[in-house]
Amino acid sequence: MGEAAVGLMQRLQQGDAGALDGLIRRYESVLRRHVERYVAPADADDLLQELWLRVWQRAKQWDGRGRPLAWLLVIATHLALNHRRRRKEVVPLDAFSGDEPPDVATLSCDALVPGPEEQTIWRHQLARVQAALGLLPPDKQAALRLVRVQGHSLEEAAGLLGIPLGTLKSRLHHAHRLLMERLEEDEL
Repeated sequence: MGEAAVGLMQRLQQGDAGALDGLIRRYESVLRRHVERYVAPADADDLLQELWLRVWQRAKQWDGRGRPLAWLLVIATHLALNHRRRRKEVVPLDAFSGDEPPDVATLSCDALVPGPEEQTIWRHQLARVQAALGLLPPDKQAALRLVRVQGHSLEEAAGLLGIPLGTLKSRLHHAHRLLMERLEEDEL
């Protein structure tokens, strides 16, 4: 099965439109289920169209390492997260618990993410978010962790930090902006 997909990718890299049709037939349902974890089903159609357009335009970026499905899942994940960001939807950080995020290598996501390729992508995305969080200034990191990770209300978090509510809101705003910038830089 993997060899057939590799063959389709190689044909696609040579400009064979039939190979794109073969990839669509093979992976459309898997990619749809994956995208619908991030966005509403009504938005999934548009994102899948955009995905296949990108695959056609950027087929030569696949370097032959790894399975084609893993490459497609990465593209689908990026498109879905970018879609959420454009709509100003917060990417959930509830995978973290406590003051420190868990070690990605020991984090079990089997219950959340069904397949091994999706688990790998999930771990990769989690590691990206953890790394980006670690680069935030300590005051913004603390505000984000208290509100988005630990679930404190704005008032509770401001009290815990000993700062005015307006200052907390400002720190959260800047933390979200910096976090998204770091994730976008990492994506490039």
